[in-house]
Amino acid sequence: MFLHVGAEVSVCGEDIIGIFDYRLFKSESFQEFLAFSRWTSEIITLEGATKSIVISDGKIYLTPVTPSTLVRRWRRGREEAAWN
Repeated sequence: MFLHVGAEVSVCGEDIIGIFDYRLFKSESFQEFLAFSRWTSEIITLEGATKSIVISDGKIYLTPVTPSTLVRRWRRGREEAAWN
């Protein structure tokens, strides 16, 4: 299963660690996390106003899709995979 995160970019569902609201970006602890992640992960900013942060194995996506939409897509994809 792949999750479309915006701008013609999809992420393998098995690689996704978390989906977070972009407002976390303003917190001090998340800024520390991103500073550390710059050493170990690739940070990809997708076109558009950032609304969500998708953390996957090795990459962090700043995406214009809302967290609720991403979670809904992820759940729908898992349900469809269970039917197959």
